[in-house]
Amino acid sequence: MAERPQLRMMWESRDAASKFRLYAAFVRGVHERLAALFAHLAQAGPGVGQVLVLSEEERMTGVTAFVAHLAETGVLPTDADAAHMADSCWALTGPHLFTQLTVGRGCDADTYEDWLTGMLASPLADTT
Repeated sequence: MAERPQLRMMWESRDAASKFRLYAAFVRGVHERLAALFAHLAQAGPGVGQVLVLSEEERMTGVTAFVAHLAETGVLPTDADAAHMADSCWALTGPHLFTQLTVGRGCDADTYEDWLTGMLASPLADTT
């Protein structure tokens, strides 16, 4: 995943706001392709449960790498709790929340992406 064009642009960007915008666009794209599949898998029963567990572990690895990148590039304050930030990012970028907002609340994908960009950047609003 880290080699996807959107993520590579995010890794290379020097602008904090661009990093958040590019990451939110990446998350949106993943969910547009896979959120419905994950919803169906969640209803498929315990035999499929391990697939979902593995997917969530991989997603946590990805958001942890994102937060570590933010720390390494000076986007995060030096005293930021990276583990807490990764947990927050993981919660905000989940497929369930995407589905709740887009399907359940009728939010279009552009609005979701803008919302997510703001939510990811909000803990850093004073530093970005």
